[in-house]
Amino acid sequence: MSIDSPTRRNVLRGMVAAGCALILQRGIAAEAPASTMEKSQVKYQGQPNGEQKCAGCMHFISESNTCKLVAGDISPDGWCTLWSAKQG
Repeated sequence: MSIDSPTRRNVLRGMVAAGCALILQRGIAAEAPASTMEKSQVKYQGQPNGEQKCAGCMHFISESNTCKLVAGDISPDGWCTLWSAKQG
């Protein structure tokens, strides 16, 4: 057997490594939105919708008063159609 010829074990290892890399890459891409949406697209309003307000939403970033999904400054008392309760 030549030193340059790949063994079956090395080929399988390479295939498994490539598959894992693809799975990880897709998982990361699925979590991060491609871009943010305009406030008008999500019917953003500066006041809460009942008990629902941005401060209680999983997408709200309180340190900067921004949102992971909506562009611009976001009021902690605001609300939009993407509102989703914080977990925990």
